[in-house]
Amino acid sequence: MVKKRSKKRIDRKTVLVLIILTVFFILFAKLVYVQIFLHGKISRAVRKMVNRENIEVSRRGDILDSKGKVLASSVKKYSVFLDPKIIKDFDRVKNVLAENGIKIKEKSLVELGETSYVPVAFNIDADVVDRIKNEKLKGVGFESKYVRQYPEGRLLAHILGIMGYDGNGLEGIEKTYNESLSGNTVMTKTIRDGRGRIIQSGFADAPKICGQDVILSIDRTVQFIAEQELREAFDKHKAKKAICIVQDPKTGNILAMVSLPDFDSSEKIRDIRVLRNSAISDIYEPGSTFKIVAIAAALELGKIKFTDSFYLENGKYKIAGHTIKDDHKISGSASLCKIMEQSSNIGMIKIAQKLDRENFYEYIKKFGFYSLTGIDLPGEAKGLLMDVKKWNALSLPTISFGQGIGVTALQLINAFSAIANDGVLMKPSLMQDIRRADSETASAKDAATSQERRNVGETDDEMTASVFDLKEIRRVVSVETAQMVKKLLKNVVDFGTGRSAKVPGYTMGGKTGTAQKVDPTIKTYSAKYYTASFCGMLPAMNPKVVILVVIDEPKGSSYYATSVASPVFAKIAKRIAEYLGIEKDDVDKLPLQK
Repeated sequence: MVKKRSKKRIDRKTVLVLIILTVFFILFAKLVYVQIFLHGKISRAVRKMVNRENIEVSRRGDILDSKGKVLASSVKKYSVFLDPKIIKDFDRVKNVLAENGIKIKEKSLVELGETSYVPVAFNIDADVVDRIKNEKLKGVGFESKYVRQYPEGRLLAHILGIMGYDGNGLEGIEKTYNESLSGNTVMTKTIRDGRGRIIQSGFADAPKICGQDVILSIDRTVQFIAEQELREAFDKHKAKKAICIVQDPKTGNILAMVSLPDFDSSEKIRDIRVLRNSAISDIYEPGSTFKIVAIAAALELGKIKFTDSFYLENGKYKIAGHTIKDDHKISGSASLCKIMEQSSNIGMIKIAQKLDRENFYEYIKKFGFYSLTGIDLPGEAKGLLMDVKKWNALSLPTISFGQGIGVTALQLINAFSAIANDGVLMKPSLMQDIRRADSETASAKDAATSQERRNVGETDDEMTASVFDLKEIRRVVSVETAQMVKKLLKNVVDFGTGRSAKVPGYTMGGKTGTAQKVDPTIKTYSAKYYTASFCGMLPAMNPKVVILVVIDEPKGSSYYATSVASPVFAKIAKRIAEYLGIEKDDVDKLPLQK
């Protein structure tokens, strides 16, 4: 009996030892497998848990006007998300968020599912996020991004443009200078402990990745004046479109550019046609505003003299089987001044006939028509002009008074600016400078303080990334010819069709244009659709600004430029002259000093 018990004890000990050895061997094999075969995989997993890579998106640069007023800026906004796996007190989380304007639907943690990311709010301000963070809620997280804002609303909509969902510009300056505005995107590393707490964070040098600020030649106040007055006329005449451009003729800089209808980038755009900038993209027949080209060319080439007179056929002129009529009939002969004052088409034909086709065509091109101006905006149109070799007997006569040629509003005002600038054509520009933002700006604090941190007048080389110099394209006509044309334009306002454009105290020069539009249904010129325009300058002989107003298809009792476009020009010119402090020069019309 004793021997049997002893043998059983030995068997039990043997089994126990074998079990222990087996377990040890399994653990050892597992350890060897983990240490040798899974070492790389585990190391990578640990590094992934401890070291987190974050994409640091730069703050997009601001767009400012010439005086430093912020027109477009990026502001940091936050989204709030929940991690149901970490939340311990859902009721408290729900109440705190509700107190800060964030409502969560009644859901249990189980209903939220297995996900660790449940977004609950977007575009939250930083002060709200700070209040929530102070409550130290477990399972509540935040993500930040920059949101583009346009503090002036609709103002400058076509100039500034819009942004896409990917953060890139789609129209306007946002598109043209997208690369400069965007800055750089970099990857930073964050080290966390075993509980996921940050123990070391790598921050990108914000100023180095921040986008650059773009400074425009646009003056926000001039833009506001032009837009306000044009919108009133646009609504009053129930027009199809309306355009206004204000330009400095000496520099070519655009001070204001308005195209109606427009849009508000903060609202959903339902009709993409409103994105079209009519001032540079739409082609129209300029009518009588184009007469400065033929008359300047004839004077420059010595084909006519300032004192010449022309027989006006008593208001009807047959040419190439067609009869040309004047709206303002002039009997007998008329001087050059009278022809411009009364906008005689017959008189202009007589002047143009002094030119040959090639000379006229050359000066049309010299003034910048049928070519891109190179403005800092996408979508510019070239215009329409038939090759001179294909001109027929009517081409030169009709083009001389602005029919049979297609121009953009920008081309037309730039041609007038060449006359205002004593015959020199300048490249029109919207750009003044591009500058790197300072470190405070790059940290993406609220845009409301960004203007205070900038001084557009600074010339520090470190702040300047690029300088946009004035560019002279070519001399179109001599100083003498330009002076004669300016005198003719002055007479149009003083005694002719442009009298409604007069601003008391200033000498003014300009030209009206009432152009018939082609009706696509009958494929000929319409009897009811017109484009009314006026392009003028002040002061008349030494212009500081040139202003163009175009009203497309005005409705109502009159469609003539003298009653539709010229009065709008006068309102805009008066307010701009007062704002810019342009000295009054019409001495005979000034009140006597007591």
